[in-house]
Amino acid sequence: MKAPRAASRPGLVVPAHLPDHLPALDGVRGVAIFVVVVHMLSLLTAPPSAMGRLLSSLFSYGWMGVELFFALSGFLITGILLDTRGSPTYLSTFYARRFLRIFPLYYGTLFVAFVVLPALGAAPTAIEHDRPHQIWLWTYLSNWVAPTRLGSEAFHHFWSLSVEEQFYILWPFALLRTGPRGCLRLCLGVALAALVARVALLGAGVSTAAVYGFTVTRMDALALGGAAAAALRIPELGPRLAARPRPLWAGAAVAFGGGALFGRYDLNTFATSSIGYTFLAVACALVVLAAAASDLQPRARSALRSAPLRALGKYSYAIYVLHKPLHDFVGKPMLARLGLDASRSTLVALVYVAAGLGASFAVAYASFHLYEKHFLRLKSRLRPRLAPVNPLK
Repeated sequence: MKAPRAASRPGLVVPAHLPDHLPALDGVRGVAIFVVVVHMLSLLTAPPSAMGRLLSSLFSYGWMGVELFFALSGFLITGILLDTRGSPTYLSTFYARRFLRIFPLYYGTLFVAFVVLPALGAAPTAIEHDRPHQIWLWTYLSNWVAPTRLGSEAFHHFWSLSVEEQFYILWPFALLRTGPRGCLRLCLGVALAALVARVALLGAGVSTAAVYGFTVTRMDALALGGAAAAALRIPELGPRLAARPRPLWAGAAVAFGGGALFGRYDLNTFATSSIGYTFLAVACALVVLAAAASDLQPRARSALRSAPLRALGKYSYAIYVLHKPLHDFVGKPMLARLGLDASRSTLVALVYVAAGLGASFAVAYASFHLYEKHFLRLKSRLRPRLAPVNPLK
């Protein structure tokens, strides 16, 4: 490892290779999964009270958590690729480790849904709907058919996992011979290409629902997260960014506000589906960068380091995969049996969201420790053999 790079703030040192783990980023992941799950579990669609209508409106914006996931994923994965690009096992190690982290739970869930439950005669209606065109789920292509009759009802939320996997099939090759400077330029180019693609498709009459899920139109958050990772690794730029997290937080707020001014983050508008996504992607990338910079401060203190948020972040993948099946196949039928209306009652809706989040966490915890952890042990053995790299390339 190269000598550390000193930053302009006394006491702050930014290493040539950033730490493998920044606790505040677990908190960012925790925030993202919290807002996504609240959004997905909320059934408050016709509340009679002003408070209920306010909460319903707030919950409706929880889709933004997926954008934060994209930016965080882009930051972490791009950082890994930049730090290991000199390894002779660069590609094989990356794909093997990603396989062990992502595929066991994903394909295990599909196996239970499309093999075990039908064999037991216990497949819910949504599973039966998906069975004839389940191939889109097995091949990580469900985001391309989500707005059509071929879209999944049981696992509609898997569209975002498809976007990430498609992006990361190609991304390691794009960075194979690219250092931080070249990566930064590439990431900015990809983000611009996503904006152009959105405008072109919307102008051609493609629906906002389709633009919401296509990889080519949603890759800017992934790329801008990657740009943040690259910027931290540029010797002249990284220390300055790491030394000043507050301007980064302010920049995130300004970018978010810009998107709100253009289209109020209404998914059905041209403004949001074009430039609005760009503003949001910039905001999310700056949030991730600010959180990372805050964690590099001497005696780092941050609300993002809190134990509850970090716990949510640790189990966020299983929470994301499993919360919707729990909601559709357990939660909503239970509400119906109890005769409770979570669409009109604010109290019922809030209790249901809290219970659903708790149940999702509990099931994710069990999944992690009883199932996923065995694959993660194998993942921990796959470390890239590092060779010297030129950070100025």
